[in-house]
Amino acid sequence: MLENPSSIIYGSSGLPISEVLRSPGQAIISGSLLREALAGVEAELALEDQGWIRAVSTDGVNVVTDAERITAVQKSRIYAMKDPLGRQSIRLWTDYTFGTGMTWSAKDDGATKALEVYWDDLANTALLSASGQRKSSDILLIDGEIFFVLFLGTQGQATLRRVNTLEITEFITDPDDVENVRFYKREWFTAQGQTKTAYYRSSNNQKNEAAPDASGNSIQSGEDGIMFHLAINTIGQRGLPLLLPALDWIKLYRQFLAARAAIMLALARFSWNVKVAGGATSVAAAKAVFQGQLPAAASVLTENMGSTTTPINTNSHATNAYEDARMLRLQVCAAVGLSEQYFGDISSGNLATAKTTELPLQKQFESHQAIWSDQYDEIDQLVLAKAGIPEDKRYVDRDFPAITPEDASQVAEAIAQILPVLPELAASREVMQVALLALGVDDTNEVIEQLMAEAKGDPAAAMIRALRLFREVAPQWQRTQRLTHA
Repeated sequence: MLENPSSIIYGSSGLPISEVLRSPGQAIISGSLLREALAGVEAELALEDQGWIRAVSTDGVNVVTDAERITAVQKSRIYAMKDPLGRQSIRLWTDYTFGTGMTWSAKDDGATKALEVYWDDLANTALLSASGQRKSSDILLIDGEIFFVLFLGTQGQATLRRVNTLEITEFITDPDDVENVRFYKREWFTAQGQTKTAYYRSSNNQKNEAAPDASGNSIQSGEDGIMFHLAINTIGQRGLPLLLPALDWIKLYRQFLAARAAIMLALARFSWNVKVAGGATSVAAAKAVFQGQLPAAASVLTENMGSTTTPINTNSHATNAYEDARMLRLQVCAAVGLSEQYFGDISSGNLATAKTTELPLQKQFESHQAIWSDQYDEIDQLVLAKAGIPEDKRYVDRDFPAITPEDASQVAEAIAQILPVLPELAASREVMQVALLALGVDDTNEVIEQLMAEAKGDPAAAMIRALRLFREVAPQWQRTQRLTHA
């Protein structure tokens, strides 16, 4: 009930202010305003609510069922592309793992030539280039697993392809050893809508030994490709997305921000409260003063004792909201293994905390790099075997970009102290690579080859040239770094 029907002042929404501020001691936003303000935000931010994962153990090993895993992958793909926290999580993991791309070098000339044909093949650029490596990393993190198929040609060529995670529907294993996967079943639709099924041999089953599937049928592969499977976040066969533990918290965080945006939009509807002495005619006159127009900045408001204009208190308790949002955001940080300063809030970060938090991050990214190194090595070994390279000549060294920048002065000092004690390291290609990488040289192989050519094949002389270059450039590099981070 309105205490005085003649004192109704309408806002821009057409609703009486008295319906918005229902009592003198309470600033209760009407349900209609909240719904109106929230509707637009929800339309922008809301994701499908159906099919949420229930983390219920089914067999004690696979924490989620196949149906739940598929739902998790679909949700992870949405959040990794559309949600800021999800996108930043995937981006940081890929940036720290691959950076500008992984490089390799083989000691044997035959192995080098065979791998150059494979890695430099234009047919493999989409997977093996720096951008291809980053895409593979994103797929692994988002889906929790990635499947590669290697096709070995008769003329020494090798072609690598990825397969959509959701197309792999069954692992066919040795009946007596579930860890020994012999075949992967793939089911997919062609562009013409046809359903196709294929069985790919695993790298453990190059002899194409038969194995029974879930229905008891004996399976052998008729495909030329060999499939590789890399999984993370699992104790079972199938991998689970990096974002899986964070999905619920990301959803709550989005809903919280949507609600906060709705409150701000609702509070922004009214800025001033005008009280007039008089009847409906006076109220209409006061309403007509600013209805449909905005006064210019620094305007002067002139009124008599019959009216009073006061600003409406729009305190949204942002400080409390910040702390509430941070609690939700920290759960996402814990789920993906990243510190909160990496998600846009550096207020809690400083040099001391950065150094403290960098070590765990460095360890987890080094572990992730090692996982990828093993996967690339497994594939390269088959390429080298097909090329006829002896097993003892197949060693391949892989270099990932440094997770944390090296201090060039510390590297130079360490090398200078070690060489007198272990002079044989002067002929080490790896030591030269460390020195060059510390200076930011990406293609260390090319620079080392140039140094070796200038030294006429003498590794020790090449090392001396590398160290001389290092000493000349390091001081300037250090000054640049100090200015950059000042």
